[in-house]
Amino acid sequence: MRITIIAVSAPVLHQLTLFQKEFQEKYGEKKIEFSMFYVAKAGIEVLGKKEQMIEALTKADVAVVDVMGASEALQDIVREGLSNCKGEHIVIGNACRDLIRLGTFSMEGMQKAKKQEEKKEQQTEKKHSPAKMMHMMRRMAIMMGSVVPFGMMKDMKNVFLLIDYWQQAEKEDVYSFMYLILRNYFGMKELPKEKPCSMRYGIYLKNPDTKACTDSLKSYCSSNDFQKERKSIAVLFYGHRYPNDFLPVVQALCKKLEKEYNILPIAFSQNEDKDLKKLEEYLCNTSYPISAVVNLMPFRLGAGPMGGDAKSAVKVLEKLNVPYFKPFCLTKVERQEWEYESAVNPGEFLISILLPELDGGIHTYPIGIMEKVSYDNQEQLEITRIIPMEERISTLVKRIHRFIHLQEMKNEDKKVAIICYNYPPGEDNLFGGAFLDTFASVSSILKDLQKSGYITNPMTSEELREFFCGDGMCNEPQWADEATMSYFYEKNGVSYPIHGIQNGNVFIGLQPVRRWNEEMDEKTYHDKNIAPSEEYQAFYLWLQENFKADAMLHIGTHGTLEFLPGKENGMMQNCWPDRLVGEIPHFYFYYVGNPSEAMVAKRRSHGVLISYEPPEFIESGLYGEYQEVKNMIAEYRESTQSAPEKCEDILKNIEKVANKCGILKAEENLSQGTLDVLDERLYQYESSLIPNGLHIIGQGKDGEKNGEIAGMLRALQGEYLPVGIGGDILRNPDIMPTGRNLVQFDPRLVPTRTAYERGMEVARQTMEHYYEEHGTYPESTAVILWGLETSKTQGETIGQILYYLGIRMKQFEGSFDTRFEIIPTDELERPRVDVIIHICGFFRDMFPNLIENFNEIFHKLSLLNETDEQSGFAKNTRKNLEKLLEQGYAQKEAEELSRSRIFGPKEGEYGTRITQKVHKGAWQEAAELGQAFTEDLSYVYSSSKRGVKTSGLLKMNYETVQVISQVRNNVEYELTDLDHYYEFYGGLSKAVENVTGSKAELYISDTTGEKVKTQDLEDALEKGIRTRLLNPKWIDGMMKHEYHGVQQISRRFENVMGFAASTDKVKSQIFSDMEKCYVENETLREAMQQSNCWAYASMMERLMEANNRGYWDATEEELNEVRKAYLEAEGTIER
Repeated sequence: MRITIIAVSAPVLHQLTLFQKEFQEKYGEKKIEFSMFYVAKAGIEVLGKKEQMIEALTKADVAVVDVMGASEALQDIVREGLSNCKGEHIVIGNACRDLIRLGTFSMEGMQKAKKQEEKKEQQTEKKHSPAKMMHMMRRMAIMMGSVVPFGMMKDMKNVFLLIDYWQQAEKEDVYSFMYLILRNYFGMKELPKEKPCSMRYGIYLKNPDTKACTDSLKSYCSSNDFQKERKSIAVLFYGHRYPNDFLPVVQALCKKLEKEYNILPIAFSQNEDKDLKKLEEYLCNTSYPISAVVNLMPFRLGAGPMGGDAKSAVKVLEKLNVPYFKPFCLTKVERQEWEYESAVNPGEFLISILLPELDGGIHTYPIGIMEKVSYDNQEQLEITRIIPMEERISTLVKRIHRFIHLQEMKNEDKKVAIICYNYPPGEDNLFGGAFLDTFASVSSILKDLQKSGYITNPMTSEELREFFCGDGMCNEPQWADEATMSYFYEKNGVSYPIHGIQNGNVFIGLQPVRRWNEEMDEKTYHDKNIAPSEEYQAFYLWLQENFKADAMLHIGTHGTLEFLPGKENGMMQNCWPDRLVGEIPHFYFYYVGNPSEAMVAKRRSHGVLISYEPPEFIESGLYGEYQEVKNMIAEYRESTQSAPEKCEDILKNIEKVANKCGILKAEENLSQGTLDVLDERLYQYESSLIPNGLHIIGQGKDGEKNGEIAGMLRALQGEYLPVGIGGDILRNPDIMPTGRNLVQFDPRLVPTRTAYERGMEVARQTMEHYYEEHGTYPESTAVILWGLETSKTQGETIGQILYYLGIRMKQFEGSFDTRFEIIPTDELERPRVDVIIHICGFFRDMFPNLIENFNEIFHKLSLLNETDEQSGFAKNTRKNLEKLLEQGYAQKEAEELSRSRIFGPKEGEYGTRITQKVHKGAWQEAAELGQAFTEDLSYVYSSSKRGVKTSGLLKMNYETVQVISQVRNNVEYELTDLDHYYEFYGGLSKAVENVTGSKAELYISDTTGEKVKTQDLEDALEKGIRTRLLNPKWIDGMMKHEYHGVQQISRRFENVMGFAASTDKVKSQIFSDMEKCYVENETLREAMQQSNCWAYASMMERLMEANNRGYWDATEEELNEVRKAYLEAEGTIER
């Protein structure tokens, strides 16, 4: 007799090895041949046993398959084996469940009943979740099998009993699993009769040590010596051992917690159990109030792999209003392997980090890990078990204690450290933050802290500026000697200065520069491979040891703490953010519109993110010559009826002014049709939305209070902070209100239907533009996949890529195979266009599932037999393969690399050196920017490679790139508002030019409006600059904010320079208009010099650089004005 078992559950396999040994000892004459395969990791080693597994399944009298969460490749192996297996099929979990067959029962017959049930549901409009359907099926099977204990009903009941035995995974349950099969289906009546399953359904209380269970809170508390004077902590965990036994970790955690707290251990039979009312009774009890919740189960609370009701579970957490900690166990990697891994496995990341965050889970790092165990059985089976990570558990317990301590302390006794930024260093970049007036925000925070009983004194934004902008108080002052500090941290005999001021029990500090010396300037602030300087370390150690902060609060998007060396997620004790945060509860005001970078702060620095909103957005309007052109067009149209003789003169004046201000292109002739085009352009300018200044934390529309300060005060009280998804507030108004715990959009839903369709339209228009100019379709395109854009649009660039490749979405939920479909080339009616995808580090961290999906698409495309004319992808894949084989790559590796199209930064890094080169002016030739891009983003992310250097492969793919397209997806940022646009889009442009020797077509697709509009880069840049940087209304909004307004304007000057250098698409006239606006306007020039003379001096330096490098053909008069303005700013600085 042959029994084949393919399983992901180590505890079950362990018990089966014991059963096998005992069975052979007691019933040696009955020969059973066991074939066991442990497939929890399902890597190359497991998939290498494909033929062995298929053969074992085919020959099996009993095939037991448990491949929950396994790859599609492993499921295909199982299906192939079971399709030829004539024995019994026992399938655990959802994967391959349709293949269940036991005696006279098969799931195929059940599917017919299910279809009938679905018809009834359609008639009654009553819908059931997958979890509900499974519970209904089980209930029916047990009931009917008891009423009719023979035939199909009995077999159906046995299927569900076997599943129960397997999933409970205790020794007696696994033995009963085998007894039931062997006694009932193979005639071995001499074996012991199976016992009732020890599975306990629902939610209940279970002592981790004694395993004693009860439903009664009163009974449990009395029998476990709960003490009224102690705080209580609830620990949530699975009550069974399937697929992994978490109990050793639960025991280790509870053992440390119970030294100071009452522990209420709440066990679940499945995470999707619907009995949330009982959970609420336990958590919200008044006899022993819960002060914190620790949940060790993956997935969302109340909604496991089969679905459930996560919203109701969140309501319970909100009612309880205490911190919700979400540590987890690593079940796909062993301790030795984890030391070298940079991040949690994509599947485990999803269920153990991302999904729990949607419930408000904090501190998502591992406290348990797999350890290999060998068993000397027929298969010499090697399986794993979960063991506690003692250091992580100890650290977690200390951090839990500090959060509970916030609940206990009086506000007057709490010490709070407020941390602001100064990078790049210098007087002009103090207190930076996206869309934030940080000085005014800190002033507002101090007022509200004092009102709430914290010991601190109000400070105006002027007083804060005066202190930090004063003589040398900033990081690396450029215009003064460094000031003498009041605070120092002693380490190894060296005193390190601490930049900041203590105001009562509140310390306001300046995050230090993370680099060690000037030679490291070219390294990006996002580089996680560079350890922080001793001074940087000293700052955070001083907060821990000297100031003894009870909480730290970082202000604004974003600092550098979260980009220090260490793992991308699943932080360990040797990761620098984890070390420097220490045990201090960490809170972080973060811009609601940037969930991509926010998630790095959340996961790497254990930050509870408090979202803040953008400033108010208003219409750009028209000004100066643009308003004049609009008025003249209106006059012309009126004159065609009332005074035709004036029309020719009006047209000449329109042409003159329109040419001067750039709204009419040089190659365009003025006509009635051109007037319509001018009208459309003017409308686009006039109706464009622009920020009306900057945001001040706590201030909503019209100066009214919003929820941001209230959210901060809740967090500082050690309370639960409700979650809010980050993104674009105009696309998704539900993002408001702010002041909530910022989380990202569920990546399983990317792309949404709307994003997919809009992305398709972007690609269609881009190809149409190219076809109109060249008379053919491009062979290859290149795009940037941003974490920020994907979070905001839910996948417009994803839709764009799919359209180029000729892939359609069949449905928008489910597994890979059910979502994507390759469109045949004859149906496509155009060539399949190749796509080179550059990802930023944020996309890599946020959407690992999409990287896997694309690699699967590339693999499937490579299997098609398409000609060069039919597919640019096929053509380039063949070309790449030929070159890689010539270079000596093995066939299998060469095939994988030849079809790989995803490139990004190496693991641990996020961007490139380009922004630092532009900021410092540290380049001679523009080609150096392209070289930096290629060097920094040439790491391939393929089916089996994650961040492996392949600059030669990247250049191979660049050779055929003819189009580079970019989505502008939100009104917050025009292209010159954000340095990442020129860093990635401009850098890619220059990198391709370096390889091909010619410029690719550069298109921008604006998806901020109802209709997608694609245009060339030059027009998009001009629109952005003229509606904001040169627009008096935008300037007035910025100038309402002392210091920060000029700081923001200066950054745009740098970004314009970045685009000029990387794309050559900034007209010389733009720089002339910048000079006219900011230099020749004496009133504005004087105001800016008084507000932030350091930033204004930088603006003048940038204009002189543009002229020196040949991007601005300035007149001598213009240059003289710039030099004069620079000297004035220099004089103001000296005074």
